[in-house]
Amino acid sequence: MNGNDYASKSVHVFHIGKLRVKLRKGRSTKARESYSTTMKLCGSRGGGNAAACAVFWQTRKGLSYTLAFETDRDRNAAIMLARKFASSCNVVLAGPGDQVHGGG
Repeated sequence: MNGNDYASKSVHVFHIGKLRVKLRKGRSTKARESYSTTMKLCGSRGGGNAAACAVFWQTRKGLSYTLAFETDRDRNAAIMLARKFASSCNVVLAGPGDQVHGGG
């Protein structure tokens, strides 16, 4: 979180809904954000095998998470689903440094 490594042996749930994204651990919610233009979501950048299964999620400026998935297929499905739901809310989810172009 925010560039610091906090080891976690427990399972977290990354819930992608039609209106918001949540990160939960058990019954407690660690983060819950509605889709917005300040939110960023992309595959993790970097070398090694771990980057292929990781997602960078910046909920808002100053708060970001790097989440590891079991497979790159799970990671890609999460990104595609979140981007689909965000586009329904007229929001384009991209990564930091990605060029976002308006459609039309």
